[in-house]
Amino acid sequence: MNCKVSVIVPIYNVEHFLRKCIESIQQQTYTNLEIILVDDGSLDLSGKICDEISKLDSRIKVVHKQNEGVSAARNSGINIATGEFVCFVDGDDYVMPDYVEYLLTLIYKYEADIAVSTEMFSNFIAKQCDNVWERIYSGERATESILCYDIPIGVYNKLFKRDFLGNHIRFLPELCIGEGFYLNTMAFQRANKIAVSNRRVYFYRRDNINSVTTKFDAAKWKNGLYALQRIKQDFVIHTDRIQKAWEFAWWRTNTDVYDLLILANAVKRYPDLYRDCRRVMRQYAFSCFKVPASNKQRIRALILFFCPRLIPQAMVWRRKRFKVDVTN
Repeated sequence: MNCKVSVIVPIYNVEHFLRKCIESIQQQTYTNLEIILVDDGSLDLSGKICDEISKLDSRIKVVHKQNEGVSAARNSGINIATGEFVCFVDGDDYVMPDYVEYLLTLIYKYEADIAVSTEMFSNFIAKQCDNVWERIYSGERATESILCYDIPIGVYNKLFKRDFLGNHIRFLPELCIGEGFYLNTMAFQRANKIAVSNRRVYFYRRDNINSVTTKFDAAKWKNGLYALQRIKQDFVIHTDRIQKAWEFAWWRTNTDVYDLLILANAVKRYPDLYRDCRRVMRQYAFSCFKVPASNKQRIRALILFFCPRLIPQAMVWRRKRFKVDVTN
């Protein structure tokens, strides 16, 4: 197993986190890497940091481009990648030493097109899973699972065969939220086999105040809702199973926006968005009972239906405890 793996890092104004991110990739136990750093027109020192580090490691390629968003940045990385496999790390996150090696082992072990880890370390989770398991999913099952949030919707903690992505599976440039969700569902539906494990190999940072998941931006979250509509529009598997899973994902995404509106004290600023999310929350409230959603999701649905303010209030408490904030 000596194939090259291209690790693509989209970068925009993450100077405070970037060195740790790049170092964690450089220190992988699997060393045959091509590290592609795509500076998407950063206004801070991120671009300079990339150039400095690249001089010390011949595996690093740096791309400086005008700001077009994370989707275009990742696509730029894919288009110049020369590795047999491709994976993605966000510039404000970092990875465990066995990140690449473990995902690559899964692909070879199960002859899969894609390898996925369903769990991640974060500011809230510091412990490895007690019982690590490995499974093989069909394209339909993997698509259903990601729509049911049993697989993280982001493109991180996944490894793809580059030939499998080809020239047609790409991020939609118009998406700034849900872009990974879109690409994953498009890829999963076309895959013969997906190797899935719950071993944590990726650290997803939740304390970057500039992240779209910690700073509320109505336009961006409307874009995230649009991403769900594009996923539905571009389905290649048309089964009742997938339709029901999409309805659950539509409900879940609207509840996420609802929670963040309250966390950011932005309800009065965006009353139409708040009203629309509440409507979807009630209309699809029991969609989780029609799909293989977790008990956690079902409890969440019941709480949001009967006590809609309880979960956002609990999130406020958790964020204060871990010193993570949502701003408006």
